[in-house]
Amino acid sequence: MKIQIDCYGFEATSEHFQKRKLATFLVKNDGGIVYECFGTGEMRPIHRIDKDPDGCVRVMWAYGKWEEAEDLAYVPINETIMIDKED
Repeated sequence: MKIQIDCYGFEATSEHFQKRKLATFLVKNDGGIVYECFGTGEMRPIHRIDKDPDGCVRVMWAYGKWEEAEDLAYVPINETIMIDKED
């Protein structure tokens, strides 16, 4: 079953959906691109902060494994994504 989550991993049915911010758990800088994760699970929300070709700061996010942060498919921070619900 698929569920909709926000950039902090809250499900659409949660009272916190698109209303609550979480503190960053881990941060890494990879050649000017900053990655931040929220939570300690194997799968977690990961934010990516970089600059576009015009020098504007972009904040994107994805849901996946921290070890694979550089290879995930990121969406703009205000978008939600659908994931498979974990049992």
